[in-house]
Amino acid sequence: MASLLLLGVLVAWPLFLVVVRAVTGHRGQPGELGALLESSNLEVVTNTVVLGLMVIVVATLLAAPLAFLMSRTRFRRFGWIDVAVLVPFMTPPYISALAWMEFTRRGGLAESWLGPVGGLVQDVFATPAGMAIVMGSEVFPFLYLILRNSLDRVGATMDEAASVHGASVWRRFGKVLVPLISSGYSMGILLVFVRAAGEFGTPVTLGNQIGFPVLVSKIHEDVTIDPLNFPHAAAMASILLGIGITVWAVQQWFVARQADRTVGIRAQRMTTVGLKPWAVAVAWCWIGSTMVVTAVLPGFVVVTGALTNLRSRGVAWDNLTLDHFADVLTPGGGGMDALTTSVWLALVAATVTTILGTMFALLTNRRRTATARGIDFLSVAPDTVPTIVLALGFIFLWNAPWMPWSPYNTYGILILAYVVIFLPLVIQNVKAVRIQISDRLLEAAVVSGASGWTSTRRVLLPLLMPGVVAGWLLAFVIGIRELVASSLVRPPSVNLVSPWILNQFDQGNRPQAMAMTVIVIFTSTAAILLVDRWRVRLRNRQL
Repeated sequence: MASLLLLGVLVAWPLFLVVVRAVTGHRGQPGELGALLESSNLEVVTNTVVLGLMVIVVATLLAAPLAFLMSRTRFRRFGWIDVAVLVPFMTPPYISALAWMEFTRRGGLAESWLGPVGGLVQDVFATPAGMAIVMGSEVFPFLYLILRNSLDRVGATMDEAASVHGASVWRRFGKVLVPLISSGYSMGILLVFVRAAGEFGTPVTLGNQIGFPVLVSKIHEDVTIDPLNFPHAAAMASILLGIGITVWAVQQWFVARQADRTVGIRAQRMTTVGLKPWAVAVAWCWIGSTMVVTAVLPGFVVVTGALTNLRSRGVAWDNLTLDHFADVLTPGGGGMDALTTSVWLALVAATVTTILGTMFALLTNRRRTATARGIDFLSVAPDTVPTIVLALGFIFLWNAPWMPWSPYNTYGILILAYVVIFLPLVIQNVKAVRIQISDRLLEAAVVSGASGWTSTRRVLLPLLMPGVVAGWLLAFVIGIRELVASSLVRPPSVNLVSPWILNQFDQGNRPQAMAMTVIVIFTSTAAILLVDRWRVRLRNRQL
């Protein structure tokens, strides 16, 4: 019951206050829920929906061919492609948007490399379609993983049965394969849509530049630009909250609908589709183009931006310098302070989140009581709600004048926000390992005379360590570069990496911003490689 009460305060109460403030108003300002019917607000809602649908199209075009190639053809033997597909996950979304803005600017690399075609690229990216391309490039790895997993679960038997009965390749594709993966695809595009609706970085950078407001950018404007309008922000956030809850409900319906299907078991024998030489060449071109658009080009722009002295001269040996890294890493400077503060906050928040997440995962494991279901629902709820909605709820709750004491305007509010945001990551990783551990091991420990605490400490926790470490690592890496809560609830005197990078861009110090970006990506990647290597060695020792 104490765990349920804690989650109620951390998660449910802030979300509830968002809806309340939209209806009743905030500190003398009237409620704005009815104002959502105004034409300007309806336009913002429409823009959000249209942008989400366009992102689904882009993500599908990028993810579906790759998933098919890696699951149903001999391309599956190239494991490095899976790693390359996940590279966009390592790059903060707002960095990809800033990289594309730098690439397509007037006089930028697009013009110098592509000539007249560069002008066309500039025109395309200065539209909502350009926003969709950038955001689709960021989120398509999620859809790729879901589609590939769905394809891997469809074995060769069904395809062979249809072939024996005379079905052509295209008929088998349309009548057998597509229906069997449609549920997974539906869940995938719902996830892509809610992430697109709640994406913060691209709308407040590229979206504001081209004059295409969406719900997230309007919420940010309401709470950061005078005159502040928190009730209007709450009304906008209520729509995002409704989208998140709706998507969660639909996902649960799909999961229940698919629970009894035999294709939920991983296929023992996979179908391998033979490709002719011309098709193999086309496939390699598609894979290469996807990697260039989603990872190589943004990464190249960031690195060259950090290393070049004069933007107008482009990439040349006599224009390369490391001075921007030195400026960022100067002790006592704003960049170094932002980096060190972000790292230690991420360390503390990841550790606290891992302790709480492991506890919640064990409390809800295979339990069907009302309390366990409540804990399970609230602990994963932050993953279905856009982060900006949670951040707004933290402001309403922890900055309330009636609070006798509050962590607001201290480091504590940032740690609290990070813990709530990262909690689902830890819980999902711990649960994924827990379901693979047989209860017979714990029963054997009890039979041998071990108490419940001893069996948990000596048997269960060591076996859970790979999932615990993976959850901690994800929370730490994302915590270093977290943008939304870091921008909205941080104390004015606290300097953090992501807000610092955006401020440098706004002030025209782009080389320093790019240098900090390279440092953050390198730090995150190094942490992942080191901790993952230790995790693999730990698992091998257990085996």
